[in-house]
Amino acid sequence: MLGLCFAVAAGSQFREGRSPWGRELLAVASFAAIVLWPTASYLYLVHADWSWMYWVDPATLPRGMLVLVLLAWAVAVVGGYLGGWALIRRKGDRAGLIALGGGAAVALLAVLLGRARIFRYGSYAAFHHGQAAPLSEVKLAWTLPPIVVGVGVAAAAVCWNLYSQGRRSGTSGKSARAEATATS
Repeated sequence: MLGLCFAVAAGSQFREGRSPWGRELLAVASFAAIVLWPTASYLYLVHADWSWMYWVDPATLPRGMLVLVLLAWAVAVVGGYLGGWALIRRKGDRAGLIALGGGAAVALLAVLLGRARIFRYGSYAAFHHGQAAPLSEVKLAWTLPPIVVGVGVAAAAVCWNLYSQGRRSGTSGKSARAEATATS
């Protein structure tokens, strides 16, 4: 979702024919490295059972799994961005916005269907024995809001930067083409 959101924000660059491999991708990759990796690392290392949503017992996983988790986060964000770029180049901004709305609907549905796992906290065994505590009674309950706000503000800043860069480059590109036409 975040990668697609970044692609929608950078839509004007894509309409101008710019490659997805430029500084826009650098902004997306920097967001993944600076914001998402520390967040994912904290959640994985401190709240591993909850991070896996009790589907997998983290005690049975190899020690190096965090590296794969971080790579998956980066691939998901960059993949969403590149997929959004392809969609916008092929079908236009409206398709990107529709995909973003559809992704938001799927995310909301996932939260609704997974609320028994999301809003409970405990070990893998405690969850499967019906002994997980309500999320509101544990440390994670007061840790999640600042995480969500921090990631959201950082994502909004990246989106704004991508959007405003596109408006500046689009404006300067149009004025340069207008000047070239006027002088010829």
